[in-house]
Formats: sequence, C-alpha cells, structure tokens
Amino acid sequence: MDGNNGKKAWSVLKPLLKVGFTILALWLVYTKVDIAALQRLWKEANPWWLAPAIAAFIFCQVTTSVRLLHFFRNIGLPISARSNFRLYLLGMFYNLFLPGGIGGDGYKIIILKQRYPFTTRKEVFSAVFFDRLSGLWALCLLVALFSTVLPRIQEYSWWILPAVGVGTILYYWVLRRFFKKVSQHFVRIHLIAICTQALQLVTVSFILKALGCPTSYWPYFAIFMASSLASLFPFSVGGLGAREVVIVWGATTLELDKDLAVSISLSFYLITMAMALTAIPVLFRKERAQPEDAPADERTINA
Repeated sequence: MDGNNGKKAWSVLKPLLKVGFTILALWLVYTKVDIAALQRLWKEANPWWLAPAIAAFIFCQVTTSVRLLHFFRNIGLPISARSNFRLYLLGMFYNLFLPGGIGGDGYKIIILKQRYPFTTRKEVFSAVFFDRLSGLWALCLLVALFSTVLPRIQEYSWWILPAVGVGTILYYWVLRRFFKKVSQHFVRIHLIAICTQALQLVTVSFILKALGCPTSYWPYFAIFMASSLASLFPFSVGGLGAREVVIVWGATTLELDKDLAVSISLSFYLITMAMALTAIPVLFRKERAQPEDAPADERTINA
C-alpha cells in the first residue's frame, strides 16, 4: 500500500516539478535577455517567411513519423501510415500539453499494446525507444560535424568526432546483437533520421530569415541543435525552458545575439505547439473497437 501511495504521490509531484522547472528556466532566460528587443524582433519580423518555416516543419514531422513507421513495421505491426501519423500527433500533444505520468512515448506504447495484443510490450517499447535513439544519433552526428567548422568549438572536434564514431559502432552492435528484429533497414532508417534533423535546420533557417538575421546562420544552427539535445531530457514541459537556457548559454559562448537566439527557440516552440494542437480532433474522436488497419481475418475472429 505504501508503494501505491508513493506512486500516486509521484504522479502528482512529477508534473508539478516539470512546471516548476519550466518556470524557473524561463525566468533565468528572461533575466539574460532584453524583453523590449524580443518584442521589437517579433514586431518587425517578416511573416511571409514563416509560411515556408511552417511547411518545412510539417514535412519534418511527416518524415519523422515515417521513421517511426519503419520501426513498427520491423516488429510486425500491421499499422497503416495514416494511423501511425495520427498516433504520432497524439504523442506530440501528450508531450507538450499533458506533463504528467506517461508522456507521448508511453501513450504510444499503451495504445499499440491494446490494439495489437499479439505483440509483446518489450517489442513495442524497443521500437519507440530506438526511434528516439535514432533521432538522437542523427543529432549528435550533425553536432559533431558542426564542431569542425565553428571557431570556438573547433578545438574540441578532435575528440567529439571519434566519440560519435565509436558510439555509432557500439550502437549498431547492441542493436544487431540484442534487438535484431528492430535493427532491420538500419541504413535507410538512419538516413531518414538525418533528413529529419536537417529539415529542422531548414525550419530554423526560414525563422532566421523572418527575424532578419544579418549574420551567418551556422552558429545559430549549432546552438539550436545543442538545445535540442537538452530538450530531450524530461525536466520541463515539452522542452520549454530547458531549450532556452542552452540557447542563451550557447549564444553567450559564441558571442551571438541572445535576443535573436531566444526568438528562434520560442518561434520554433510555437510552431511545434500549433501542430500538436491539430491532434485535438483525433484525441476526442471515439475510438473504434478494432483498429482500421487490422488484418481482415483478425477482425472476423474478434467479431
């Protein structure tokens, strides 16, 4: 009973801690930036460049859902691309707006296990986990490549690149050795992962254009990718706050415009939030007894 009470207490405390951390992080950020300058940047922004930024972001999320679909197909889930994309949107919604117990990935695992009881929880968990890990791998690879060209980071590239190389070999070995089914189509999936991260940078480039960035985009790309790494840790609501803290730190280190850097991050978050809100019709849609993409013979048996 004590264990159950502890779990209930943690389920209440966890979202409160996330919200508290997010508020604290945002407060720290806004003590380092000029609010008037932020307002001026957004007021003078060219909205026409936000349209291609949104289009690039949508394409990025569709591509990411295709990567996830590959992992689901690897473990034998007969899920359609349409159903997978709806599930992906719901995962985004849970991550951003419901900072509670299960999160977006947990939601996917629960729903898929309910819809496809012939799969094991371990298989579904491994598919979702390695989808995340493939994205993290692609992000680390791009950060390592960027480290070779940025002056203040260049001196560390001699160990960053070998570290990513060794990590890649170890990652592939573990995947093939212990998760052989999930490791199918490794090259194709990880090329998609690189594309998804590149598309995020395309989105950021259009945001920079909208905000009238007068200098090179590459340093801003670098700190954005570093902030994306920070947002993966579940300390804040949808990565808000954690991303901005790293953005400010990176901008200070590389002597960039902190106000512009934070504006990029917040603009990206607002675009993410807008897309996540499109999951609301799916969220309140009445679930069918059987998934629409279940095999015909399975429907007949269950009927």
